[in-house]
Amino acid sequence: MHMKRLFVLVALIATACAGQPGGPAATPASYRLYDGPAPGSEAWDWEEYSYTDPAGDSYFTNIKDPEIVAYLPAADRATGAAMIVCPGGGFTVNYYTKEGSNVAEWLSAHGVAAFVLKYRLVHFARNSEEAFYSITGAPEPVYTPEERAALEAHRPVARSLGNDDGRAAIAYVRSHAGEFGVDPDRIGIMGFSAGGFLTSDVALNHTPESRPNLVAPIYGAATVLPEALPSDAAPLFVAAPEIDLFNGLTGISMVQAWRAAGLPAEAHYFACENHGFGYYPEPERQRPSFVWIDLLYAFMQKTGFLGDN
Repeated sequence: MHMKRLFVLVALIATACAGQPGGPAATPASYRLYDGPAPGSEAWDWEEYSYTDPAGDSYFTNIKDPEIVAYLPAADRATGAAMIVCPGGGFTVNYYTKEGSNVAEWLSAHGVAAFVLKYRLVHFARNSEEAFYSITGAPEPVYTPEERAALEAHRPVARSLGNDDGRAAIAYVRSHAGEFGVDPDRIGIMGFSAGGFLTSDVALNHTPESRPNLVAPIYGAATVLPEALPSDAAPLFVAAPEIDLFNGLTGISMVQAWRAAGLPAEAHYFACENHGFGYYPEPERQRPSFVWIDLLYAFMQKTGFLGDN
């Protein structure tokens, strides 16, 4: 059977079984990445917090139970490709809407099954007010020297576990590819800021089960580049602002390494733009840099990630 038709048939069956004729669910389904407590954070006993601002954007903090939220395309649009979407937020907040669900909905509308990753975050908030001080304008939390030291010791551990969640998300979707109606050999990962660093780590460190087939760090980059890239490194797409926050390695550094290895890589840097532009679909919130999402789609087409549609 023609491969695209096979993926559409699988997606149609899954949609019918879920009672979602003609398109994705109104409330996307969530899937826990691990059975029981996530490995490495079994002792995390703090509360997770969520917040929705007046504009309707959602945020999460203190995440300890990682999961993916599925935005599946309508069966007649499904390409068989899938993308893990990793929001940013300084490793402490998950900017779920502007760097997660907005992107996932766009991808789904264009035939790509999208899964927003709520990965483990650095624990810093002792209550809901502290959790969203940077968003609401509340005073920044004040820590004792002992609390500050504990937080700094916790930070690299949490970041490493968040990277593990990126690998687990790919492995989860791959192992459930038939249920989601996706091709197990066309699963990518993309992320913004902190999520872009996570994406870059997965690009460079993975197993066959967690190997991405396309990687797209958006204003994020690897912290260290190896002397030689993995032999199975995936095509790389980079988008970033001219005015960014980071010293050291950038997306351009990654593209240079990919090109030196003879691997497909593409970069777009937007002039007069700042870190954190994300993506919004509403016309009144449009900005020129939002063209990055169309450029990403074109890159997916050029590299064969979307199949032979």
